[in-house]
Formats: sequence, structure tokens, C-alpha cells
Amino acid sequence: MPKITRKIELLLDRTGLSKEEVDAQWYTLNQINDNLYRVANDLINKQYLRDEIENILLLSDREYIDLQKQLKKKGLGEEIRAELGTQMLEVKKRIDGYHREVIQRPLQSFAYSVVTAGENTAVFGTGILNTLKQDVYARYKTDTKEIRRGEKSISNYKQGMPIPFPIDNKSVRLYEKDGTFYLDWYRGIRFLLRFGRDASNNRLIVKRCLGMSEATVRYKVCSSSLQLRNGKIFLLFVVDVPKEPFRQEKDMVVGVDLGLNVPVSVATNKTSDRRYIGNRESFLQQRMVFQRRFKALQRLQLTRGGRGRYHKLAPLERLRESERNWVRTKNHLFSKEVITFAKQVMASTINMERLTGFGKAKTGEVKEDKKFMLRNWSYFELQNQIEYKAKMANIKVQYVTPAFTSQMCSECGQIGERNSTHFQCKNPECKNFGKDIHADYNGARNIAKSNDILKE
Repeated sequence: MPKITRKIELLLDRTGLSKEEVDAQWYTLNQINDNLYRVANDLINKQYLRDEIENILLLSDREYIDLQKQLKKKGLGEEIRAELGTQMLEVKKRIDGYHREVIQRPLQSFAYSVVTAGENTAVFGTGILNTLKQDVYARYKTDTKEIRRGEKSISNYKQGMPIPFPIDNKSVRLYEKDGTFYLDWYRGIRFLLRFGRDASNNRLIVKRCLGMSEATVRYKVCSSSLQLRNGKIFLLFVVDVPKEPFRQEKDMVVGVDLGLNVPVSVATNKTSDRRYIGNRESFLQQRMVFQRRFKALQRLQLTRGGRGRYHKLAPLERLRESERNWVRTKNHLFSKEVITFAKQVMASTINMERLTGFGKAKTGEVKEDKKFMLRNWSYFELQNQIEYKAKMANIKVQYVTPAFTSQMCSECGQIGERNSTHFQCKNPECKNFGKDIHADYNGARNIAKSNDILKE
């Protein structure tokens, strides 16, 4: 089942609390926020050191090094190679025994001693420490191979990282009372959930988690986290969403064509169904508004004297954040419409173009007519959102080769003539011969019908 994360603002429940008690709760939250990243960094560094001890022991063993050299020789027979491999395993077992003597503790108890050894960790609570331990080690395990190859450094946690915790209805409890949703947290801290305009239907998601919705499918609450930012508190609410079944046709495929004239065009491989999602003019108009405001702020900051760099750059960073949020929201709405269309036509698969190298010439430089498009549209984020929404709906997503999808007739497969908005087939034997066809519809249908599937 796919997991989704929703951001919900939290307010401290001040009911029956004095000002001193409220201040004490804020102090606790800030103390956790200010120390958690130190514990996380200490934990991941100790894990790396623990693994490095084993590597050092291996590289200090003469027999192991000799066996490695022999295995690298060319022309070895299979029997000799197998025998050397067996000897290598025996050496590794012996070294592993030394490693256990040095560490003398299994991984879990070693990790627990690391997270509890730091200063001020008593305020965290066992639930926070255990969840932090699991999250850090899961991240380290994912990155281990790249770290070993020197392609990636150890993760560095920064102050203000989300505070992880389990919602287990014991130490932490989520519930509803008189129409208000509460989160009882550690050390007697209680939060109220503030949904605001709730464009993402977060209230409904929480209801489904609590079994309050009329829907038959109940969502499962996973370990979540708190984030303190600019004096506000947010719940990063993680939910495991079961796949909701709907009727699907095995051979029905939806093609998704991303462009500038129409941000998203979708069509099927078997029918004439289609949909054009988004509006070029309104989208680019808003992006141009952001760009004009950004340039105006830059000029203003350059002419303003005094104060530090942080204060001068703060308005620019707030504008960047507003723009990112706006684009993210648009992509969320567009991807939602794609999935809605796929469900309506009972599709089992969605085809999209792999955008690696999109808009670039053979020299690797971005083509002049594509610069504006790539600067003003977040294609990869949109594809990622379509992917995770499709996974929730149990729809398969696959990528196809983008070659000729915009130049080829979706009916006969022959190369035709395309301008910015229309396509004409030049094959006299095709039923689309001479007709003006919407270029983005033709492209989306070609993508849907493509069998040139790219491997992951």
C-alpha cells in the first residue's frame, strides 16, 4: 500500500493552562528541536564507524588481501575461482568473529546506547528515540552502497529536522471530540489540528484514519513527525492508503503528453477519449508575475544599505517559497485530473515519455525554442506526482521512448507535418489524411499506443 504525507498546522491547546505552563511546553519543543539533529548525526556517524571497523579488520588481514589479489587474476578456471571464493567466505567468518568481540553488542542495543548517551535526550521520550533510530538506519542502509563507492557522503542532519514519533494510541493519541481533532503528545502537550481551507481534504483523511468516514476503506496511521518552522508547528502526517479497486480494462492505456501550449494532454490507445488539462496563458502569466516581483526585489535589495545579508535575502527566499508552493499545487491538481481521467476510461496503464535530455540538442545544449519552456515548467515533479497517485489507484506507470511521438500520425504511424498546435497526416491511405488534428492529442495518443517501453 502506498504511503502519503500531509502537512497539517498544529496549535498548542492552551485550555486550562497558565502562561508559565504554555511557556514550559514551548521550551520543551524547542529543546527537542535544538538537540535532535545532533543525536541523529551522532547515530549515523557511529553506524558508519561500526561498519568501518569491520572493513579495517578485513584490509588488515594478509590472507584476505592475498585471496583478493588471486581472484582478480585473469584466466582462472571456474573450479579455482569457486575454491578461492569458499576460502574468502571462511576468512570473512573469522573476521566477523573479531568484529563481534570488538563491538560486543548487537545492532539494536548498540543503536539504543548511542541515542541515549547524548545530552538532554531524556526530554525526547522513548517513542521519539526509537523512531529516530529506525529512520536514521533506514536512510543509512539505503545510501550504504553509494557511500562505499565514494559517490555519496554520509547524510548530514540539520537543526530544525522533523521530530519523528509513532502515533500508537498509548504515548501519542489522535482523536476527535465535539468536532475538533486533537493530538495528545509527550509530556502532557496537546495540539489542535488546524485544517484551514483544506484544499487537500486533510480532514477527510484524518477521519478515514479514525474510522469516522462513511468510506469502507480505512487508512492506516504510520509514524509521523512534527516540524517547528518560523514560530509555527506542523504535523507531517504519514498515512498508508489502501488501493481502492475500480473496474479496469487490461489493454486500456492512457498516454500523457506534457507541453507548453497545453500543460497536460491525455488520450487513450483504443478510443477517441481525450482531455486537455491546464491553461497556457494563465499558467505563464502567473510565472511571469513571480519573475517580475523577483527582479524588482533584487533591485530593491541592491540599493538598500545597512543590515545583514540574511535580512536582505529573506524577502527573496519568501517569494521563492511562494512560487514553489504555487507550482507544487498546480502539479497536484494536474496529476489528480490525469488519474481521474484514467479511472473514467478504466485504464490499467499510464504511459509517459522519459524526459532525460528533453529539449537538448546533440551537443548537450538546450535548444533555443525550449529554454523558456524548461525554465517555466516543473515536468519532473508532475511526473512524480502522477506516479504516486497512480500507485494509490493501482494503475501501472511505464515510460516510453519520446522519439517521433509528436511527428508521427497516431492512426497510421507515418511521419506527418506538425506546427505548434496542429498535425496533418500526409499518407493518402490514412483516414486522417489532410485533416487538422490537435497536435497534443495526436502526441498523447502516440504515447498511449507506443510499445517502445524503457526499462527502469
